[in-house]
Amino acid sequence: MKIQLAGLMVVGSLLAGCTTVGSQWPWVFAPPAPDADVQPQPNYPAGQSTVVRPPVVMNPPRTTFPQQQQPPVATTTPRQPVNYPAGLGGDYASYPAMRQFIGKMNNKHGFEIAFLEQTFSGVRRDKEALTKAGAPTEGQGWRAYRPIFLTEERINGGVDFWNRHATLLDSATRQYGVDTEYLVAIIGVETQYGKNTGKHNVLQALTSLGFDFPRRADFYQKELEQFLLLSREEKMPPQVFGGSYAGAMGLGQFISSSYRSYAIDGNRDGKRDLWNPQDAIPSVANYFAKNGWKRGGGVAVPAYISGGSYASIAETSAKKPSRSLSELAANGVRPQGAINSAKVSLIKLDGATDEYWVGGENFYAITRYNPSVKYAMAVHQLAQEIRKRKFGF
Repeated sequence: MKIQLAGLMVVGSLLAGCTTVGSQWPWVFAPPAPDADVQPQPNYPAGQSTVVRPPVVMNPPRTTFPQQQQPPVATTTPRQPVNYPAGLGGDYASYPAMRQFIGKMNNKHGFEIAFLEQTFSGVRRDKEALTKAGAPTEGQGWRAYRPIFLTEERINGGVDFWNRHATLLDSATRQYGVDTEYLVAIIGVETQYGKNTGKHNVLQALTSLGFDFPRRADFYQKELEQFLLLSREEKMPPQVFGGSYAGAMGLGQFISSSYRSYAIDGNRDGKRDLWNPQDAIPSVANYFAKNGWKRGGGVAVPAYISGGSYASIAETSAKKPSRSLSELAANGVRPQGAINSAKVSLIKLDGATDEYWVGGENFYAITRYNPSVKYAMAVHQLAQEIRKRKFGF
């Protein structure tokens, strides 16, 4: 079943009046011709928060003073900056950082000031996104985190998704060399196979996190920049994209930079529609392939540990594997099964009772999707359970 991009996006009411993107937002693609009698408004320089001053009429009529009246003497007192009420309104109108961002997008990427002001004037602070960003799911211990994803519903849903999209999945596996169960598991962990692609407006979520979440403001402002570029490339108004609280979109929940870098137009209809399995499945496969996935390679196996030196090499965050199995053995670590990987790591999953796993290069590839080792382990274990349920082994 083809899932239309706009049909799954937030702000459905906005779409009702947007039948033609070019006519609704013409200045995104073709800047308006300046009035012949008015100087064009200057761009906001990057790093400067002063608002654009009023347009200046060129060749004004000459003012004559009566003979007994002299022209006013120019004052030498510096004038105070005037915040001219240009087109920027809404929750972020008073933010100097927003004006700097608008200047950057104009100077660096050629977005029109008028378009950016109109776009951000309609943005409302997403309080729920700010709350969720401060307490991500990955903050839980492994024993609490695992049951969220390793459920009968997700396992059976994965088998059903695999059966319904077998042709697409087989094609993606052949073309990109990514094991099918992991393509299915990623989509299962991210959106329950498309059931939950997010209820947040991406423009509002990224703006809120970029300007009201100081701890990761730089990251989210960069994603906001990428998002505006994405909307221009896809010829869609930025207000209509829906996604997660962090601005991730589609069945595989790509953030904007990943969308631009890895999304594939699988059905060749001229759009990279990540809400459509025809595009989403090869896009996830391309993401893994570009981040080092090796088909048939080992992902992770439980580890036996002994002695005391293993603790010094255990990793609780995503790091590229750099050790050999013999190095692990010298530190009291032995995998409980075969793992086909040139380099490995000892992975520690924190909890009331810690778990230790030997992770391979493919495990690290999963963490390029999300840097949490708990996330990568949930994907791995769900993939294994889906494969067992489908094939019986």
